[in-house]
Amino acid sequence: MGAAIRKQIHLRGYDPKDFVLFGFGGGGPTHLTGYMGDIPKAVVFPFSPVFSAQGSSVMDVVHVYELSRRFMLMEPMTRTFATDFAAFNEAVESLIEKAKKELAGERLPVDTAVFRLELDMLYGGQVHRKRASSPLLRIESEADARAVYEEFEREFSETFSPLVVHQDGGVYVENFVVTASVPTEKPEIRTYTGNGAGPEKARKGSRKCYWGEAGGFEETEVYDYNGLAPGHAIAGPAILETEYTTVVVPPAFHCSIDEHMFGHIVRA
Repeated sequence: MGAAIRKQIHLRGYDPKDFVLFGFGGGGPTHLTGYMGDIPKAVVFPFSPVFSAQGSSVMDVVHVYELSRRFMLMEPMTRTFATDFAAFNEAVESLIEKAKKELAGERLPVDTAVFRLELDMLYGGQVHRKRASSPLLRIESEADARAVYEEFEREFSETFSPLVVHQDGGVYVENFVVTASVPTEKPEIRTYTGNGAGPEKARKGSRKCYWGEAGGFEETEVYDYNGLAPGHAIAGPAILETEYTTVVVPPAFHCSIDEHMFGHIVRA
């Protein structure tokens, strides 16, 4: 799992050290530190087994529409921006109209829908393609076209390298992607306060646990997760038990509880 996570992050041009890992599912918090890899922090939740179900039940309704159509945004060599704005706008409008029709067919409030545009773009003569966020849904002027290009260049440079920016090759759009999202009501995340006591009151005892890092069995503190409070910090090795899952904190890690009763696991 750790190798798969690293691969997916690196293939998208990102650094694992810039991410926070969420542990969900009944076994997620148990095996979390085993697949963290180079990710510096992980977060677990008292309701981890139903974290995915809760998220999917409150997330915005999102429809994605794509249209494969080649459009030259910047001419090669001259670096002149395209003036055929109608072709660009027609492609976007066709996707938006399709989205509105399907949202209405699902009896969703079309008037509250938020539309965003992404463009699969590349420099002429290169194989590196980047799906970049467009700051505009339409282009009406050279300034608009420049704004679209500048956002592409910024994201392209961050993903690959500023050294491979190649304006003389021209800039091409190969795919239009419109996202239509209908916002839903979000639940308020409950906030807790500390009780002024240390984590000792949540201690349930200890038992021998096998830790590969330590090379054998070691007496390990066991805590009732629900007995902890914001501000508490548990140094590994430790086991934090809930009725839904078991959070494992190896010797080289520690876990701190925030104001939402989320556990933050980091390397010691």
